[in-house]
Amino acid sequence: MFAGDAVFASGFDNPVWHNGFKHDPEGAARVRARLLRELATSGESLVATHLPFPSVCRVARAGNAFRCVPTVWDY
Repeated sequence: MFAGDAVFASGFDNPVWHNGFKHDPEGAARVRARLLRELATSGESLVATHLPFPSVCRVARAGNAFRCVPTVWDY
């Protein structure tokens, strides 16, 4: 899943946080939380532009938060 700007590193610990750059902050937070739940369930890879290199991970649940489990970058 390519999430573009939808997920920042801090969004895993606090998926309902939002910043001042969102047109609809509450809606963006709901979409981000739903996206992370779906990815944790499906096991699909996540690619997001604001994650540390290589910006690819799998999402795992951690209580009410999530974790970015890095994918091995074999280049």
